[in-house]
Amino acid sequence: MKIGILTYYGVHNHGAVLQANALKTVMEGKGHECGFLEFERSYSNISQQQANKYKFGLGSIGFYAKYMMEKGLGNILYNVSKKRTLGKFRAVNIPMMGKYEDFTGDLAVIGSDEVFSLEIGVNPFLYGNGLKAKHIISYAGCFGPTTYDEVVKQGQQKMISDGLRRMDAVSVRDQNSMDTVKKSAGIDATLVCDPVILYGYEKEMKSFVPPMKDYILIYSYDKNLNDEAEYNHIKKYAEKHNLKIVSVGYYHKWCKSIDASPFELLGWIKNAKLVVTDTFHGSVMSIICNTPAVVKLRGNQNKLRFLLSEYGLLDRTILDFSEMESVADKSVDFANVNAAIQERRAASMKFLDDALAGCR
Repeated sequence: MKIGILTYYGVHNHGAVLQANALKTVMEGKGHECGFLEFERSYSNISQQQANKYKFGLGSIGFYAKYMMEKGLGNILYNVSKKRTLGKFRAVNIPMMGKYEDFTGDLAVIGSDEVFSLEIGVNPFLYGNGLKAKHIISYAGCFGPTTYDEVVKQGQQKMISDGLRRMDAVSVRDQNSMDTVKKSAGIDATLVCDPVILYGYEKEMKSFVPPMKDYILIYSYDKNLNDEAEYNHIKKYAEKHNLKIVSVGYYHKWCKSIDASPFELLGWIKNAKLVVTDTFHGSVMSIICNTPAVVKLRGNQNKLRFLLSEYGLLDRTILDFSEMESVADKSVDFANVNAAIQERRAASMKFLDDALAGCR
């Protein structure tokens, strides 16, 4: 079949790029022609000033001038390099198939990641509305911080219900998204794993060996983990255990920051002694790489808490970095983690195979 994927393919984020590539790779492995559908994202639920963060152009000059004043030149130079690195990866691994409204192929796949979220803006086509493909499914769609109450508050229940009911099959990757689909559209969505776990990246994570050993890897958005009260705990733990500290994928001025391709990032995580993260895909990558992690929970964590509970890793979470050492020193039973991976992967692949068979 000719398959077009609708996901956030342009996000300045290794995890988002890896999940997009993983879903495409799995589909291609089943013999299908696969690419990504272009769209203009809505920013209807945030201010124009906030939207300038996401849109590069004249309007974003003021935002990034202020950003440089706050973050410093080192952060800007790092992100320019990172943008180039991710751009090269997308050029090879994220092929585009044209605009979503023009796609008349066999199947449109919506997902993964927070494609159902209303946090930034309302995008009706990400729920299946207005698509011309012969068939539509979702794979591992996620509402992120958006709950059913927020759907009702924004008056989007009918739009979401109409779109989801057009789909041949609906799958999500967390409990909040399952509940929101059920309450919004009366559909029992299938729970599946993130594409990064589905594909596994076993070959790619072994293809790059970092030029150092004995290190803690930081994977945290550069807006976070900048408080001395947090990172000093990491420094003390590293010093106690004679470990270096590197941040890969994001800039943090208090440690060595490394720009790396998505596949190189997997190698860095695979060979780390410990991962410290506060992100969903940072946790996902540590899971598939079988690397112990300490996961800081921040704000609304519907998807992250659910992910860790699925793999028996809720005991790897902290609310404060003063708890870091007690969590980091605990061993992880990766035999149980890998058994859960195989179980979730098999169930998710069955959903995908059944859904694809129903669209022929």
